[in-house]
Amino acid sequence: MPFDALLAPAQPRLLVELLEDHGAVPIPLDTLEAHKRTQLERFAPSFWHQHQSWLPIGLVGSVGCMAASGGLANGAMPGSLLPSWLCLGWLSVVGLLILFGVFRVSAGAYWQEHCVAPGLLAEIGVPIRIARLARELSDDAPGAKLILGELLREEVVLDPYLLMECNGERVCLGIWDGTKVIAAA
Repeated sequence: MPFDALLAPAQPRLLVELLEDHGAVPIPLDTLEAHKRTQLERFAPSFWHQHQSWLPIGLVGSVGCMAASGGLANGAMPGSLLPSWLCLGWLSVVGLLILFGVFRVSAGAYWQEHCVAPGLLAEIGVPIRIARLARELSDDAPGAKLILGELLREEVVLDPYLLMECNGERVCLGIWDGTKVIAAA
């Protein structure tokens, strides 16, 4: 029939085409993956977190060294105050090491992704120009999902990014850190 073409459902447009219509170029997903890898390396677990079994051994071992040095000093110099001062010195060294964070145990960071509504982008801290583009694209691509990726380290959000997904296609709209935009489409 001559008018069948008018009744056929329209083919969905690719997200890349929609971005081009808005004068934007998507951030390559390879760039996003490289950024994610770099951030995971930067915020890796601390030495003591990776070797948790050694921390109590080291602390108990230092107490053993304190007791042994005090006992040896007391045996070598009975009636002297040196053993007491030696034990106090060991205790002070261990206390200072703990105080200045030598034994800090911090877990590594991990990436978490979740869907967000276009209207909430400004409220969750997405930079204005990335949020504006995401809302415009959401209007032009019904059924598309906005995915916010966040690097979490001890409940602190680091270097989030925003993806748009539609019909199995994913494009990165932006990566930022606080108010600093690292990359934007």
